[in-house]
Amino acid sequence: MTLNKLFPSLLMCVLLIGCAPSEQQIREMVREELSSMMERRAITDAKTIGPYSPAQRVGNFLFVSGQIAINPETGKLENADIETETKQVLSNLMNVLKSAGCDSGDVVSTTVYLKDINDFAKMNTVYSKYFQEGNYPTRATVQVAALPRDARIEISAIVYQARK
Repeated sequence: MTLNKLFPSLLMCVLLIGCAPSEQQIREMVREELSSMMERRAITDAKTIGPYSPAQRVGNFLFVSGQIAINPETGKLENADIETETKQVLSNLMNVLKSAGCDSGDVVSTTVYLKDINDFAKMNTVYSKYFQEGNYPTRATVQVAALPRDARIEISAIVYQARK
């Protein structure tokens, strides 16, 4: 918690009570501020293919569910090749970020699930265009046996956004 957030509450307390707040009052104000920062809120304005939230905000963190290459306009998997599929996955991811008030610069970590690890180089070329060089998120990339709708790639993300 920053002092500028706490200061108005302390000032109001001084004005209303006519004296400095007690240690107990300060502790209660801090406790209230911290609990409001840790509220959990689902981001639900993106389409999903199952019973899950596209993202969950917890305090300054946003946890984004794995995205596959479903075109939100047609509902079909965009899977002509791994590059096309990766572009659609990252477009879907960016749309979820945007709906939560974030952007690619706020992403701190991603997990890439590939059906075939031999697609890594092609995926990596597309992936690099969606994040700023010098501010790439951490990343784990793993090969998996299968993905929903027989997709070749799925990407999930963890985002941190300092509140202003």
